Amino acid sequence: MAQDPRKRQQKLQQKAAKRKSKRQELARVVSRLVAPSLRKAGDWPLHQVLLNEHWANTQILTTVIVARKAPNGYIATGNFLVDRGCLGVKNAFGKILSESEYQTFVRKLGEHQRLISGDLNLAAKIVRDAIAYARQFGFQPNRDTGQAMLVLGNAEPDRCTVKIPLGGEDGKPFFFAGPYDDVDRILARLTKAVGPGGFHYILPLADPNFFEDDDEYLIDSPRDTIEFDDE
Repeated sequence: MAQDPRKRQQKLQQKAAKRKSKRQELARVVSRLVAPSLRKAGDWPLHQVLLNEHWANTQILTTVIVARKAPNGYIATGNFLVDRGCLGVKNAFGKILSESEYQTFVRKLGEHQRLISGDLNLAAKIVRDAIAYARQFGFQPNRDTGQAMLVLGNAEPDRCTVKIPLGGEDGKPFFFAGPYDDVDRILARLTKAVGPGGFHYILPLADPNFFEDDDEYLIDSPRDTIEFDDE
């Protein structure tokens, strides 16, 4: 009895899917074997440090990218999204990328903001000082900050003479609400820390889509999470 063509096609598709799955798993295994460990990244030669052009303005988020190159050509990148107004490091991650993956990442990020070359010690000082400032008000850095900081390696922030602006113009904490911020909780925390008149804030004028065309917020996403000290 002849086999039903539809069943035969289904079996062929299932076999093809299994072969594809095996190839993908093999590629992941090979990648893990070839790609170096992020824990060693701090010892590799510095490849690039990038900041967004207007990083010194505390009313916009600061992008910090530090990249180091492994002997076999891989790129370790430590990335930080920093709010120096009051929240500290909102988002951070460290990754090992191929050189082409890294170039694609930087190119896409550069489509939304102008990136400029920076100094390693300055980058480390921005991250360090923002974290320390935010902790005064009960805000802890994103949980992946430690992983990203592995790429900072031998950075010496104390050797950087640039003053890192923090807070608003009058020195009070300044909260510019992003589309994914827990606004009520942040305002409550600031009120508890410095009193109702001890900080400034600007709230969104519309729903999160209001920020779609704002260059500084295109790097803000649901993944961005700050940690709160226990109440």
